[in-house]
Amino acid sequence: MSLTVHQVSKKYEAHLAVDSVSFNIQPGEIVGFLGPNGAGKSTTLKMIAGFLPSDQGVITLNDCSIEKDPTAYKKSIGYLPESNPLYLDMYVKEYFHFLAEVHQLPNPNKRIQEVIGEVGLTIMQTKKMGELSKGYQQRVGIGAAILHQPALLLLDEPTSGLDPNQLIEIRQLIQSLSSKSMILFSTHILQEVTAICSRVLVLHQGQLVANEPIENLLKTSQNKVTVIFEQTIDAHLPELKALGFQIELVDKHTLVAEANDTTLLKNKLMSFALAKGLNIQSLQSQQASLEEIFKLLTH
Repeated sequence: MSLTVHQVSKKYEAHLAVDSVSFNIQPGEIVGFLGPNGAGKSTTLKMIAGFLPSDQGVITLNDCSIEKDPTAYKKSIGYLPESNPLYLDMYVKEYFHFLAEVHQLPNPNKRIQEVIGEVGLTIMQTKKMGELSKGYQQRVGIGAAILHQPALLLLDEPTSGLDPNQLIEIRQLIQSLSSKSMILFSTHILQEVTAICSRVLVLHQGQLVANEPIENLLKTSQNKVTVIFEQTIDAHLPELKALGFQIELVDKHTLVAEANDTTLLKNKLMSFALAKGLNIQSLQSQQASLEEIFKLLTH
């Protein structure tokens, strides 16, 4: 069981929105889908969901493609679009019964109560959806997406507009759903990615510029080391730069150096200080944040 996206492209007149994108998702994975506005994230999600045809490439879910068997393919997908379209005059439980009829679920009452409990809507099930807060409306949207127990769950900006408490609750809900579905979700909140994702995809100008486990992405990034010396070091700057690292002076006593391997960098700086008779007052390393990596990848 897996989702495979292979060399998929989509063009709107002269604009190439998605350009030969390829990736796969395995069962149990929560994959974050990142990119600036207009990068092609929503277009890619719509193609995977079967709402938009691709111009080229193949998308398969558990070896089934939308071209070969569109009904079977779409039955395996749960999709929460960014707009979260709801019938605001319907009651929560009534809405789930309506969806159960659409999906032709066997024993719908049992499944509806399971989902209402799973997404935390028990006390809200008799209310109209228009009376719910944004957080509870997002819960309804997620419940609608998982009602038919899909193999793949697509979430487009599921935490957008939520307050901090609601955000934490929806994050925990998404994590709990990964035991039953593969999850691909688009977000602008990078903290969400580091909190719940095992892997990240970064799209920029329609192209996939990163497809890495988060820990790998952080390891391969340029990390910073800040060193404060007792003596002035501006005269030593040419020799310091000759060590082979990116080094800049903050003031006459302080430098900031960047490297992938901070252990090697620190060893070289300490050896240099020892050879030159310089005393180090402070030496601190700082790992690059996901925000910095995202900015680097999408510039």
